[in-house]
Amino acid sequence: MLFDKKVVLFDKNPSTKTEALTELADELYKVGAVTKEYAPAILKRESSFPTGLMTRTMGVAIPHCDPDKVIVPQIGFMRLKESITFHQMGDNTKIPVNMIFMLALKQSDSQLTMLQKLMALFQNQEAMNTLQSITSIDEFILVMKKNGIINLD
Repeated sequence: MLFDKKVVLFDKNPSTKTEALTELADELYKVGAVTKEYAPAILKRESSFPTGLMTRTMGVAIPHCDPDKVIVPQIGFMRLKESITFHQMGDNTKIPVNMIFMLALKQSDSQLTMLQKLMALFQNQEAMNTLQSITSIDEFILVMKKNGIINLD
């Protein structure tokens, strides 16, 4: 399960994109999901290929890197207390990001599939509003299941 390590962080307050990405990558490392090279690889890839995305109501980021840095497939989530600036995927425009979904997947085709599922989630206004207000990991997992991000048990 992509969230079984429970790297789900609410209302964090990093002051920069680098701080946010490093904190989330470090949490994935602590639970044994990624190698120690994962955090530097995420930062390097984000600087060359930005992952910010402006949805209808908020900015999200979906950072990821090469599968060779992944030990166990996971997704890390961070909801920010205050938005931080990321660059928009594709055109490099600066956007305020409120949520980060960090992908640690072992196969390239699973990254594409997951990106498609996340895009559908980002278009679901009710789900995005729920993600803005939930306070427990169990609630978060339920939203992910309801929206097909993870399979129902």
